[in-house]
Amino acid sequence: MDKFELHDFNKRIKLNTNLENISKEICKHYKLGNFISNTLITIGYEDYNFYLDTSKGKFCVKIFSKERTKEDIKNYLERIKAIAKSNVSSPKPLEIDGNIFFSLYYQQNNYDICVFEFIDGKNYFELKQLLSSDVIQELAKQTALINNLDIKPNFIYDHWAIVNFKEEYKEKRKYLLNGYKAKFDELLEEFNKINFKLLPKGFVHGDIISTNVMIDKNQKVWIIDYAVSNYLPRIIDLAVISCNMCLDKNSKDNTYENIYLLLNEYNKYNQLTNYEIENFGTFYKMANAMHILEPQYIIKTDGNSEENQYWLKEGITGLSFFDENLFKKILTRIR
Repeated sequence: MDKFELHDFNKRIKLNTNLENISKEICKHYKLGNFISNTLITIGYEDYNFYLDTSKGKFCVKIFSKERTKEDIKNYLERIKAIAKSNVSSPKPLEIDGNIFFSLYYQQNNYDICVFEFIDGKNYFELKQLLSSDVIQELAKQTALINNLDIKPNFIYDHWAIVNFKEEYKEKRKYLLNGYKAKFDELLEEFNKINFKLLPKGFVHGDIISTNVMIDKNQKVWIIDYAVSNYLPRIIDLAVISCNMCLDKNSKDNTYENIYLLLNEYNKYNQLTNYEIENFGTFYKMANAMHILEPQYIIKTDGNSEENQYWLKEGITGLSFFDENLFKKILTRIR
């Protein structure tokens, strides 16, 4: 990572000291033993995350971005507490004095912190490999478990979320390449026709993508980072997974089979309604559209990165793969 990129991450929390100093304070307050090293996690657009290696083991640390309000953090913590008590395969937060949150004041700066157990594995963004059928089926099961959690948290606005396309598109349409403006205009009209009252809602992760799905050394699947989770139509999770985790950029046919496998397996746990099935294609297109809109905006206003290019290519390919007739065929098999 070059100095410019490091500065870009550091400004999220207004880091005004060496990260090692913060890490040592965390070790002391959480009683994690002696500090050994830390490694910044350089993917993700929101908070400041890093791995902390100590004499008592390895941990994952989240320092909340300064852009997050106290209410945002409170909402996030409520979600994490509920998930920690469930059977969902997600890393557990560590407690400090009975809380899963720690506010550290150090050198005239405040750092809002959560520490999680370390998952010994890699996420699929790092692995750069396609999902096996077993992993897709496990993702479907975990998604169903998440959607069935009895959590109705306060709404958190996510710039990448499908439900916020209207607001985001209005603000960022001017940054789009010309070829997408007319296409997205039509997509917005299509999206506006959906009756959201007819879509079953649930607790939705909202961001089950390659950076947030890990597989450990024992081949167990883990879902991490609930920072943008909300109470929304449950097919949002399925659309987001389909546009990224199910995508085989070299094969439209494989992509569609992966999507079918995901939806069919999910349907065993949470039966999809006819209205969900009828409108799933629109949600799939919307998920891909957000992966085109947001990176293009970031590239034009804040600079390029490997992650921006990754999502842009994913969105462009996924949207180009949409075929209404093929979608109808796989969705008919689920009914």
